[in-house]
Amino acid sequence: MTFRYKGYDASGKRLKGIITASGIEEAKEQLRHSGVLVETIGARLTLFARELPPPLTVALGRNLSLYLKAGISLPRGLHLIAENYPKNSKQYNFLEEVARHIESGGSFYDALAAQSIYTIPPFFLQTVKVAQKSGNLEMVLLELADYVQEQERIKRDVVKAFIYPTFILFIAIAMINFMLTTIIPKIVDMFEATKSELPTSTKITLALSHFFQAYSWLMFIAALIIAAALALSWKKSARFGYMMDRLLLKIPLFGDMVTSMELGRFGRVMALLLQSGVPFAQALNYAAQTVGNRYLQKLFGKIATQIVEGKSFTQAVRENVKNHEIPNDFINAVALGEKSSHLAFSLKSLSELYAQQNRDRIEVMLALLEPILMLTIGGIIGFLVISMLLPIFSISVGG
Repeated sequence: MTFRYKGYDASGKRLKGIITASGIEEAKEQLRHSGVLVETIGARLTLFARELPPPLTVALGRNLSLYLKAGISLPRGLHLIAENYPKNSKQYNFLEEVARHIESGGSFYDALAAQSIYTIPPFFLQTVKVAQKSGNLEMVLLELADYVQEQERIKRDVVKAFIYPTFILFIAIAMINFMLTTIIPKIVDMFEATKSELPTSTKITLALSHFFQAYSWLMFIAALIIAAALALSWKKSARFGYMMDRLLLKIPLFGDMVTSMELGRFGRVMALLLQSGVPFAQALNYAAQTVGNRYLQKLFGKIATQIVEGKSFTQAVRENVKNHEIPNDFINAVALGEKSSHLAFSLKSLSELYAQQNRDRIEVMLALLEPILMLTIGGIIGFLVISMLLPIFSISVGG
């Protein structure tokens, strides 16, 4: 990643410039070593840059690992992968730019950090950096590809699992709106002509019908605006996003799913970093950056900071985790692994366990969600139908 900074040198002269690093903390560290007192620093924004696409990450990891094992050089391997994409596409330009940088004498890590086409995740950059130094780049690239592929598979499974309930909910809302705005108003004239006393349920239904006729489109537009505003605030506002992410963890069943998903990702990334030779505290810090939930991310960041200050993982967790946001099995596995040479294996096993637990939770949630939706929708439609039939029966009997 590329960062812009402003600061002062040892003589007090004001400086500004650009620096390449895997993350903002590493950029600050580089500047400190250079004798620069940092005033402000932030990611360099490029107009068309976006995060490295998962399919390209998988292809890059798998193919490069295969080529390196076959004795093909890194730049040549990148050129071969680039041939699979249309010329002048973003993927092609990215691979060619990285290859040219390596051919000019840079390392794979430097080339990935310097290119401006895609934003590379910090954990990916750091893993590649350490893997190159330790000489196990082939294995680490394959592990990275497997990790990204597994994350994409989980995302696809979650999306597919919620397609059917979402479809049912959409159809139900459309049906209820159609009944309230089209069918029920046609029956109203008959009730008004009789001038008879209507049941309470019928009065409620008629009031809802009048309301939906007058405001259904306004409600739809308002719902879209509110949803967009909430989504934007969740993404852009650090304070609001932190508050919502913390609230998300407290929702029964769904909160457990989010926690398991985040800890699974954290464990897999940390295992990758440790296998590459990254020190425990640094691995913890970089793995924390991959956590999507901002509350858990901040929690792991605090733990990593205290470990750098000399505290053990167990001690740091006990000081920061007050409400059991992190399961005891995860804490115990890391605490035991911290004192042994099997931490990477334990974390990888835990991430696989959490992935399986989430699959089971999704199945349970869907098994409960579908009948609940059907009962709720059936109850609403049944109420509307009965509320319309009651006065008709009364009229028939009275007649």
